[in-house]
Amino acid sequence: MEITDVSATKISTDSWGEFVEFPLVTVMSKYEEYNNAEGDNPQARRKWMGPVGDVVVEVETDAGITGVGHGNWATGAIETIVDETLSKLVVGEDPRERERLWDIMYRATIPFGRKGAAVEAISAVDLALWDIAGKEAGKPVYELLGGPVTDEIPAYASNLHPVDLETLEREALDYVEQGFEAMKLRFQYGPEAGRRGMERNEEIVRTVREAVGHDIEIAADVYMGWNVRYAKKMLGRLEKYDLKWVEEPVIPDDIDGYAEIRASTDVPISGGEHEFTRWGHKELLEREAVDILQPDVHRCGGLTELQRIDALASTHDVPVIPHSGTNPHLHFIAASTNAPMAEYFPIPEWYKEQQEDKESTYADAIYQHPPDANDGVIPLPDGVGLSAELNREAVEHFAVE
Repeated sequence: MEITDVSATKISTDSWGEFVEFPLVTVMSKYEEYNNAEGDNPQARRKWMGPVGDVVVEVETDAGITGVGHGNWATGAIETIVDETLSKLVVGEDPRERERLWDIMYRATIPFGRKGAAVEAISAVDLALWDIAGKEAGKPVYELLGGPVTDEIPAYASNLHPVDLETLEREALDYVEQGFEAMKLRFQYGPEAGRRGMERNEEIVRTVREAVGHDIEIAADVYMGWNVRYAKKMLGRLEKYDLKWVEEPVIPDDIDGYAEIRASTDVPISGGEHEFTRWGHKELLEREAVDILQPDVHRCGGLTELQRIDALASTHDVPVIPHSGTNPHLHFIAASTNAPMAEYFPIPEWYKEQQEDKESTYADAIYQHPPDANDGVIPLPDGVGLSAELNREAVEHFAVE
């Protein structure tokens, strides 16, 4: 089999919807013009996040099989790297030689890559190659990764946002009623808000814990919005709430800070969402910086690299709970003994009634059958390959130049 063409299509979607307008702490919250912690600057995150969308990468072969992968965030950069660099490296090659092609793509992009958009572009191509492999074999990709280790995938509800405490409590209870036994909330404030912000952050956690009780696991996301000193103080206040983990307390480059924070608290620390390749995750593990590793298959180097990262993590007895719950992540989790659950973005039943035309606040319209959780679990993906059939009408509608 031979690769005959590689194409990249930028997609602008509304899949983030209201998320970018919620009053959350983020990596940019230290700057007033990008801070929406009070809810009075709803366009703050749009200013630095820019258009949110995906890049759909399709790899065609002379066998008539087309593989599909995607990257996100730096859509313009990913599209350019795929079109101008990666396509020239893989056209004419055998798509089944994934290890070799991954190494070729990585080495060729080192002068401008190693992390960031270059590795995201490699991730998208790698996923398309795995999709081809599954389609050629007539099997779901998790069968090629070693076979399923579970019949269904536990999921945690990752859609709790601090709009107001009454709504927060209502959402948490709704997710319990939907069958989720774990959920993740977002903090609202960082160091710039001082003691008042700390009190509000604790109030958010307390509200959810009191609402759902102690049989439900609660995680909390900082999205890189704290510093070491603030994190240590904040976590001291939060230890009594028995959190499953606190996610990305500081920027990913501050591995010393991660390690210092982790050593100072009994609250498990997670990270890796914004890390790239096995080398980046290897440093997190060797420095004992995290209790839970959270690579993103669309960012870390694709399934080829995610398997390596998982193997490294298992040698350190660190579980892998990937960032986001896309189909490629589900195939990985289905075949890993070290990945206990998937992230999932439900919406409350009462909100569905208000927004009947929306299936999910994070639903990606470019795929026909996004993952669907019932009673807190996601069934193993159906279909061959990555089980991600494109919605051609949506791709055409949302495609941008």
